Amino acid sequence: MKKINTVKAHKDFDRIIHHGRAIKTSHFAVYFVPSPLDYARVGISVGKKNGIAVRRVRIKRQVRAMVAKADLLQLKVDAIVVVRPNYDPMDYHELEGELLASLSHMKETIH
Repeated sequence: MKKINTVKAHKDFDRIIHHGRAIKTSHFAVYFVPSPLDYARVGISVGKKNGIAVRRVRIKRQVRAMVAKADLLQLKVDAIVVVRPNYDPMDYHELEGELLASLSHMKETIH
């Protein structure tokens, strides 16, 4: 993902989470709102309950790769992917299917 396609500001995270729609699964919560911009932005939130910093960074890298496979960046949407504490980086392929299903459901909801 390019830097322009990331949500970084705390106020944007709050706006998307509090005013957006949500799709929740056992390992992820995906919040989204239509974007005021002409491109998509995605933010990833991994809390401290997921482990030490090295593990959290690994989880973020994995989720970033999953989002890239979902081809989400063509839509005009702002999304936040919240990773729940029971996420295990060793179960990447199963979790990838779960997140991709959530993101495709989000695409259907937007259109």
